[in-house]
Amino acid sequence: MASMGKRGKIPKDVQAIFDKYAQSNVKRLHRPQAIEMLQQEFGMTQQEAMVMFETFDKDKNEIMSIWEFQQFYETVGANAADVVARFHELDKDNSLKLDGDEARAGLESMVTGTGRKLDEKEIEFFLMTACDNTGAIDLGMFSNLLYRLKLYKAEPPKKGQKTHIIGDETD
Repeated sequence: MASMGKRGKIPKDVQAIFDKYAQSNVKRLHRPQAIEMLQQEFGMTQQEAMVMFETFDKDKNEIMSIWEFQQFYETVGANAADVVARFHELDKDNSLKLDGDEARAGLESMVTGTGRKLDEKEIEFFLMTACDNTGAIDLGMFSNLLYRLKLYKAEPPKKGQKTHIIGDETD
């Protein structure tokens, strides 16, 4: 996978995909071209591509810049089909969102960047930080969650260790 590095340097593999859809060497794609790219290059349905576009259009201007595409590629990239398949495997009711139970089941089966399973406190943390205001996780949020888990290398909390989650009033 390409390395994000400095903002001025776009990896060649990222640039090559993006350039197939960009016109006149412009470093941005309007929504329809970006969605077409996500469908053609990463095998997504239109609905999946729309969710990913909305997730990675960070400035919400209906344009995917080369920088936003690079972030998508760093997060999902060549593994897009696997990420989408795993999401649909967990989405038992086919709602295109993981509810709390579906998300918890997914987190219980996943491993961190060090290869260990998450403990209960960590699962609670990832659920609180990955869900939207309805308690659900869409495909874009799920892809970001998988990326965070891949990078997460912390040791499990010790037994009896108090943890504080921002916004949680219970101690």
